[in-house]
Amino acid sequence: MSIPPFEVLQPESLQEACELLGKHSSEGAAVLAGGTDILVDIRRPIIPEHLPRCSGCDPKTLMPRKAVEKPPAYMVALSRIPDLSGISEAKNGDISIGSMTTITQICESQLVREKLTALAEGGDNLGSPLVRNRGTLGGNICNARPAADALVPSVALGAQLELQSVNETRIVSVSDFVTGPGRTIRKADEVLSKVIFPALPEMSGSSCIKLANRKALEISVVNVAAVLTLDKAGKISQAKVALGSVAPTPVLAEKAAASLIGEKPSDDLFKEAGKTAAGECKPITDHRGSALYRVDMVGILVKNALQKALERAR
Repeated sequence: MSIPPFEVLQPESLQEACELLGKHSSEGAAVLAGGTDILVDIRRPIIPEHLPRCSGCDPKTLMPRKAVEKPPAYMVALSRIPDLSGISEAKNGDISIGSMTTITQICESQLVREKLTALAEGGDNLGSPLVRNRGTLGGNICNARPAADALVPSVALGAQLELQSVNETRIVSVSDFVTGPGRTIRKADEVLSKVIFPALPEMSGSSCIKLANRKALEISVVNVAAVLTLDKAGKISQAKVALGSVAPTPVLAEKAAASLIGEKPSDDLFKEAGKTAAGECKPITDHRGSALYRVDMVGILVKNALQKALERAR
Protein backbone atom coordinates (compact mmCIF):
# COMPACT_ATOMS: atom_id res chain seq x y z
CA MET A 1 0.00 0.00 0.00
CA SER A 2 1.12 3.58 -0.64
CA ILE A 3 0.05 6.76 1.16
CA PRO A 4 -1.12 9.74 -0.94
CA PRO A 5 0.77 13.01 -0.39
CA PHE A 6 -0.43 15.47 2.23
CA GLU A 7 1.00 18.37 4.23
CA VAL A 8 1.37 18.05 8.01
CA LEU A 9 0.52 21.14 10.05
CA GLN A 10 1.67 21.24 13.68
CA PRO A 11 -0.22 23.79 15.78
CA GLU A 12 0.92 24.47 19.33
CA SER A 13 -2.46 25.43 20.76
CA LEU A 14 -6.01 24.16 20.51
CA GLN A 15 -7.20 27.48 19.10
CA GLU A 16 -4.58 27.33 16.35
CA ALA A 17 -5.59 23.76 15.51
CA CYS A 18 -9.24 24.78 15.11
CA GLU A 19 -8.26 27.75 12.94
CA LEU A 20 -6.17 25.54 10.63
CA LEU A 21 -8.98 23.01 10.28
CA GLY A 22 -11.41 25.76 9.36
CA LYS A 23 -8.96 27.45 6.97
CA HIS A 24 -8.25 24.29 4.98
CA SER A 25 -11.65 22.60 5.23
CA SER A 26 -12.50 23.25 1.58
CA GLU A 27 -9.26 21.61 0.43
CA GLY A 28 -9.62 18.66 2.78
CA ALA A 29 -8.18 18.73 6.29
CA ALA A 30 -8.13 15.94 8.84
CA VAL A 31 -7.08 15.68 12.46
CA LEU A 32 -3.97 13.56 13.07
CA ALA A 33 -3.84 12.10 16.58
CA GLY A 34 -1.90 8.83 16.88
CA GLY A 35 -2.30 8.01 13.19
CA THR A 36 -3.05 4.33 13.75
CA ASP A 37 -6.38 4.54 11.92
CA ILE A 38 -6.28 7.46 9.51
CA LEU A 39 -2.94 6.57 7.94
CA VAL A 40 -4.33 3.10 7.24
CA ASP A 41 -7.64 4.43 5.94
CA ILE A 42 -6.05 6.65 3.24
CA ARG A 43 -3.73 3.97 1.84
CA ARG A 44 -3.92 3.12 -1.84
CA PRO A 45 -3.41 -0.46 -3.02
CA ILE A 46 -0.28 -1.24 -5.02
CA ILE A 47 -1.45 -4.67 -6.16
CA PRO A 48 -4.61 -3.98 -8.19
CA GLU A 49 -6.54 -7.19 -7.66
CA HIS A 50 -6.96 -9.61 -4.74
CA LEU A 51 -9.41 -12.35 -4.02
CA PRO A 52 -12.21 -10.93 -1.84
CA ARG A 53 -12.34 -12.15 1.76
CA CYS A 54 -16.11 -11.85 2.02
CA SER A 55 -19.17 -11.63 -0.18
CA GLY A 56 -19.49 -8.04 -1.29
CA CYS A 57 -15.89 -7.08 -0.38
CA ASP A 58 -13.94 -4.79 -2.67
CA PRO A 59 -11.25 -7.01 -4.27
CA LYS A 60 -8.77 -4.13 -4.16
CA THR A 61 -9.04 -3.49 -0.41
CA LEU A 62 -10.51 -6.77 0.92
CA MET A 63 -12.94 -4.63 2.88
CA PRO A 64 -16.69 -3.99 2.51
CA ARG A 65 -17.35 -1.66 -0.39
CA LYS A 66 -17.86 2.01 0.44
CA ALA A 67 -17.92 5.29 -1.43
CA VAL A 68 -14.45 6.51 -2.39
CA GLU A 69 -13.49 9.67 -0.54
CA LYS A 70 -10.80 12.13 -1.55
CA PRO A 71 -7.83 11.86 0.83
CA PRO A 72 -7.10 14.97 2.90
CA ALA A 73 -4.61 17.51 1.55
CA TYR A 74 -3.69 18.57 5.09
CA MET A 75 -3.20 16.72 8.37
CA VAL A 76 -3.49 18.86 11.48
CA ALA A 77 -1.31 17.06 14.05
CA LEU A 78 -2.24 17.52 17.71
CA SER A 79 0.96 16.10 19.21
CA ARG A 80 2.40 19.51 20.15
CA ILE A 81 -0.61 20.58 22.23
CA PRO A 82 0.16 19.52 25.83
CA ASP A 83 -3.28 20.43 27.19
CA LEU A 84 -4.84 17.54 25.26
CA SER A 85 -3.12 14.80 27.26
CA GLY A 86 -3.63 13.59 30.82
CA ILE A 87 -6.08 12.03 33.24
CA SER A 88 -7.60 13.94 36.18
CA GLU A 89 -10.36 13.52 38.75
CA ALA A 90 -12.56 16.47 39.77
CA LYS A 91 -13.80 17.09 43.29
CA ASN A 92 -17.21 15.71 42.33
CA GLY A 93 -15.60 12.47 41.17
CA ASP A 94 -15.88 13.08 37.42
CA ILE A 95 -12.85 11.81 35.51
CA SER A 96 -11.55 13.80 32.54
CA ILE A 97 -9.23 12.24 29.98
CA GLY A 98 -7.54 14.37 27.34
CA SER A 99 -8.25 13.29 23.79
CA MET A 100 -4.54 12.76 23.04
CA THR A 101 -4.05 10.44 26.03
CA THR A 102 -2.78 7.16 24.65
CA ILE A 103 -4.50 3.85 25.19
CA THR A 104 -1.40 2.62 27.03
CA GLN A 105 -1.62 5.54 29.48
CA ILE A 106 -5.28 4.70 30.08
CA CYS A 107 -4.54 1.02 30.67
CA GLU A 108 -1.71 1.86 33.08
CA SER A 109 -3.72 4.42 35.07
CA GLN A 110 -4.70 3.09 38.49
CA LEU A 111 -7.51 5.65 38.65
CA VAL A 112 -9.03 4.41 35.39
CA ARG A 113 -8.47 0.77 36.30
CA GLU A 114 -10.32 1.19 39.63
CA LYS A 115 -13.13 3.57 38.66
CA LEU A 116 -13.58 3.07 34.91
CA THR A 117 -12.74 -0.61 34.73
CA ALA A 118 -14.67 -1.21 31.52
CA LEU A 119 -12.61 1.45 29.73
CA ALA A 120 -9.34 -0.08 30.93
CA GLU A 121 -10.48 -3.53 29.80
CA GLY A 122 -11.51 -2.16 26.41
CA GLY A 123 -8.05 -0.65 26.07
CA ASP A 124 -6.39 -3.92 27.08
CA ASN A 125 -7.89 -5.55 23.98
CA LEU A 126 -7.12 -2.77 21.50
CA GLY A 127 -4.65 -3.65 18.77
CA SER A 128 -1.19 -4.53 20.04
CA PRO A 129 1.30 -2.86 22.43
CA LEU A 130 2.68 -0.81 19.52
CA VAL A 131 -0.80 0.35 18.51
CA ARG A 132 -1.76 1.16 22.12
CA ASN A 133 1.41 3.23 22.51
CA ARG A 134 0.40 5.43 19.56
CA GLY A 135 -3.39 5.23 19.48
CA THR A 136 -5.38 7.75 21.50
CA LEU A 137 -8.75 7.79 23.22
CA GLY A 138 -9.93 10.70 21.09
CA GLY A 139 -8.82 9.04 17.89
CA ASN A 140 -10.57 5.77 18.72
CA ILE A 141 -13.82 7.61 19.47
CA CYS A 142 -13.66 9.96 16.48
CA ASN A 143 -12.83 7.09 14.13
CA ALA A 144 -16.40 6.02 14.94
CA ARG A 145 -16.15 2.35 14.10
CA PRO A 146 -18.95 0.15 15.50
CA ALA A 147 -16.34 -2.19 17.00
CA ALA A 148 -14.05 0.50 18.47
CA ASP A 149 -12.58 -0.91 21.67
CA ALA A 150 -12.62 2.35 23.65
CA LEU A 151 -15.85 3.69 22.17
CA VAL A 152 -18.16 0.91 23.36
CA PRO A 153 -17.19 1.14 27.08
CA SER A 154 -17.33 4.94 26.82
CA VAL A 155 -20.96 4.61 25.73
CA ALA A 156 -21.76 2.30 28.66
CA LEU A 157 -20.02 4.66 31.10
CA GLY A 158 -22.05 7.65 29.86
CA ALA A 159 -19.09 9.68 28.61
CA GLN A 160 -19.50 13.31 27.58
CA LEU A 161 -17.33 14.81 24.85
CA GLU A 162 -15.94 18.34 24.88
CA LEU A 163 -15.71 19.69 21.33
CA GLN A 164 -13.73 22.89 20.80
CA SER A 165 -14.05 25.11 17.73
CA VAL A 166 -12.78 28.58 16.90
CA ASN A 167 -15.81 30.28 18.42
CA GLU A 168 -17.31 27.90 20.97
CA THR A 169 -17.05 24.89 23.21
CA ARG A 170 -19.89 22.39 23.29
CA ILE A 171 -20.55 19.21 25.25
CA VAL A 172 -22.24 16.24 23.58
CA SER A 173 -23.01 12.73 24.71
CA VAL A 174 -20.82 10.04 23.17
CA SER A 175 -24.06 8.15 22.41
CA ASP A 176 -25.16 11.01 20.14
CA PHE A 177 -21.73 11.66 18.65
CA VAL A 178 -21.50 8.70 16.26
CA THR A 179 -24.04 8.67 13.43
CA GLY A 180 -22.70 5.78 11.34
CA PRO A 181 -19.52 3.86 10.54
CA GLY A 182 -16.80 6.51 10.39
CA ARG A 183 -19.40 9.29 10.73
CA THR A 184 -19.82 11.76 13.61
CA ILE A 185 -21.41 15.12 14.34
CA ARG A 186 -17.99 16.78 14.69
CA LYS A 187 -17.84 19.96 12.62
CA ALA A 188 -15.01 20.72 10.20
CA ASP A 189 -13.27 23.17 12.55
CA GLU A 190 -13.86 21.21 15.77
CA VAL A 191 -11.39 19.21 17.82
CA LEU A 192 -12.36 16.70 20.49
CA SER A 193 -10.45 18.13 23.44
CA LYS A 194 -11.44 15.86 26.33
CA VAL A 195 -13.69 12.99 27.35
CA ILE A 196 -15.54 13.39 30.65
CA PHE A 197 -16.77 10.35 32.54
CA PRO A 198 -19.41 11.11 35.20
CA ALA A 199 -18.65 9.77 38.65
CA LEU A 200 -20.31 6.43 39.34
CA PRO A 201 -22.23 6.03 42.61
CA GLU A 202 -20.91 3.84 45.39
CA MET A 203 -21.45 0.11 44.91
CA SER A 204 -20.92 0.38 41.16
CA GLY A 205 -18.94 -1.87 38.88
CA SER A 206 -18.24 -2.13 35.17
CA SER A 207 -16.88 -4.64 32.70
CA CYS A 208 -15.97 -4.94 29.03
CA ILE A 209 -15.62 -8.21 27.10
CA LYS A 210 -14.37 -8.60 23.54
CA LEU A 211 -14.95 -11.60 21.31
CA ALA A 212 -12.55 -11.81 18.37
CA ASN A 213 -11.00 -14.44 16.15
CA ARG A 214 -7.62 -13.94 17.82
CA LYS A 215 -6.31 -12.17 20.92
CA ALA A 216 -4.44 -9.25 19.30
CA LEU A 217 -4.59 -7.03 16.22
CA GLU A 218 -8.15 -8.08 15.50
CA ILE A 219 -11.48 -6.31 15.11
CA SER A 220 -14.25 -7.51 17.40
CA VAL A 221 -16.83 -10.01 16.29
CA VAL A 222 -18.86 -8.68 19.22
CA ASN A 223 -17.87 -6.51 22.18
CA VAL A 224 -20.01 -5.73 25.20
CA ALA A 225 -19.66 -3.29 28.09
CA ALA A 226 -21.87 -3.29 31.19
CA VAL A 227 -22.24 -0.99 34.21
CA LEU A 228 -24.21 -1.87 37.36
CA THR A 229 -25.03 0.02 40.55
CA LEU A 230 -26.56 -1.61 43.62
CA ASP A 231 -28.66 -0.02 46.34
CA LYS A 232 -28.26 -0.73 50.05
CA ALA A 233 -30.67 -3.66 49.80
CA GLY A 234 -28.50 -5.28 47.14
CA LYS A 235 -30.93 -4.62 44.30
CA ILE A 236 -29.90 -3.10 40.99
CA SER A 237 -30.61 0.63 40.99
CA GLN A 238 -28.80 1.62 37.77
CA ALA A 239 -27.70 -0.35 34.72
CA LYS A 240 -26.27 0.24 31.28
CA VAL A 241 -25.36 -2.24 28.57
CA ALA A 242 -23.53 -1.22 25.38
CA LEU A 243 -22.99 -3.47 22.37
CA GLY A 244 -20.39 -3.17 19.61
CA SER A 245 -20.01 -4.75 16.16
CA VAL A 246 -23.73 -5.53 15.96
CA ALA A 247 -25.10 -2.40 14.24
CA PRO A 248 -23.80 0.61 12.27
CA THR A 249 -23.15 2.39 15.59
CA PRO A 250 -22.62 1.17 19.16
CA VAL A 251 -25.96 0.14 20.66
CA LEU A 252 -27.25 1.04 24.11
CA ALA A 253 -29.41 -1.96 24.98
CA GLU A 254 -32.02 0.08 26.84
CA LYS A 255 -34.63 -2.68 27.16
CA ALA A 256 -32.06 -5.07 28.60
CA ALA A 257 -30.90 -2.44 31.10
CA ALA A 258 -34.47 -1.55 32.08
CA SER A 259 -35.23 -5.21 32.80
CA LEU A 260 -32.56 -5.18 35.52
CA ILE A 261 -33.73 -2.15 37.53
CA GLY A 262 -35.15 -2.98 40.94
CA GLU A 263 -34.25 -6.65 40.68
CA LYS A 264 -32.03 -8.83 42.82
CA PRO A 265 -29.00 -9.91 40.76
CA SER A 266 -29.02 -13.56 39.67
CA ASP A 267 -27.76 -15.75 36.87
CA ASP A 268 -31.29 -16.17 35.54
CA LEU A 269 -31.86 -12.41 35.55
CA PHE A 270 -28.64 -11.78 33.64
CA LYS A 271 -29.40 -14.57 31.18
CA GLU A 272 -32.78 -13.02 30.39
CA ALA A 273 -31.16 -9.60 30.03
CA GLY A 274 -28.74 -11.14 27.53
CA LYS A 275 -31.66 -12.53 25.51
CA THR A 276 -33.32 -9.11 25.55
CA ALA A 277 -30.10 -7.41 24.41
CA ALA A 278 -29.78 -9.92 21.56
CA GLY A 279 -33.12 -8.69 20.29
CA GLU A 280 -31.94 -5.08 20.29
CA CYS A 281 -29.05 -5.52 17.85
CA LYS A 282 -28.98 -5.68 14.05
CA PRO A 283 -25.71 -7.34 13.05
CA ILE A 284 -24.52 -8.19 9.56
CA THR A 285 -22.78 -11.27 8.22
CA ASP A 286 -19.17 -10.76 7.16
CA HIS A 287 -15.91 -12.71 7.07
CA ARG A 288 -15.57 -12.46 10.88
CA GLY A 289 -18.90 -14.08 11.68
CA SER A 290 -22.50 -14.51 10.67
CA ALA A 291 -25.32 -12.33 11.90
CA LEU A 292 -26.88 -15.33 13.67
CA TYR A 293 -23.60 -16.12 15.45
CA ARG A 294 -23.28 -12.52 16.60
CA VAL A 295 -26.82 -12.51 18.00
CA ASP A 296 -26.10 -15.71 19.93
CA MET A 297 -22.85 -14.29 21.29
CA VAL A 298 -24.51 -11.06 22.45
CA GLY A 299 -26.70 -13.05 24.84
CA ILE A 300 -23.72 -14.90 26.30
CA LEU A 301 -21.38 -11.89 26.53
CA VAL A 302 -24.00 -9.66 28.13
CA LYS A 303 -24.61 -12.27 30.83
CA ASN A 304 -20.87 -12.62 31.48
CA ALA A 305 -20.25 -8.86 31.48
CA LEU A 306 -23.07 -8.28 33.96
CA GLN A 307 -21.66 -10.96 36.26
CA LYS A 308 -18.24 -9.31 36.23
CA ALA A 309 -19.73 -5.88 36.84
CA LEU A 310 -21.71 -7.30 39.77
CA GLU A 311 -18.60 -8.76 41.36
CA ARG A 312 -16.95 -5.34 41.24
CA ALA A 313 -20.01 -3.51 42.56
CA ARG A 314 -20.20 -5.62 45.72
